Amino acid sequence: MKINKDLDAKIQQFPQDLVYLAKILLSEIESGKKSHSQIEEMIRQEIREIVLEEMGE
Repeated sequence: MKINKDLDAKIQQFPQDLVYLAKILLSEIESGKKSHSQIEEMIRQEIREIVLEEMGE
């Protein structure tokens, strides 16, 4: 449990977009419902969205 609290504290120091992505990733890993390739695709999609949003600014 202490590891999760320490990890959460470190995640909170990330830029806001990465906090969201990290929390989703940890949630999916802990649930064990998605395969590694599904999680990788989810990460790629989120990163793509972040990049596109930043390019639009």
